[in-house]
Amino acid sequence: MTSTPSASGPELLDERSLGGILVHLLGLITGFLGPVIVYAAANNEYTRENARHALNWHVTVFVLAVVAMVTFFLGADEFTVGGETIQLSLLPAPLDTVFAAAGVLLILLVSIAGFLTFVYALVATMKAIFGSVWTYPGSVDVVEKFR
Repeated sequence: MTSTPSASGPELLDERSLGGILVHLLGLITGFLGPVIVYAAANNEYTRENARHALNWHVTVFVLAVVAMVTFFLGADEFTVGGETIQLSLLPAPLDTVFAAAGVLLILLVSIAGFLTFVYALVATMKAIFGSVWTYPGSVDVVEKFR
């Protein structure tokens, strides 16, 4: 049983664009900056949808990383700089430990999200090559809220 392709050559690029395929790999290199430029500049709906999904994922991971770092540093009560320990306590004693523990867990979550960024970009690129738009699991649809 053989299947016939729906389009070939130039007709294929009418349905899906090269930008819609490569935007996921561009996001690996540039973070959310590449997808936001592609999303803003694209005229092709296929490219814009792929860029929107890549942008949503990268913004979600970026915000998670910022929240993790702020939470961790709010909970940190001492730093070592040049071999000298500096006491820095922004929060009262029991609360700083809670923030530090939550920060460590969030940093672990950011590490997992960093690994998933590579996996998701490869899956989304492959899906885009075959003509479907793939939504990154776990991303918040921020672009749709500001559309």
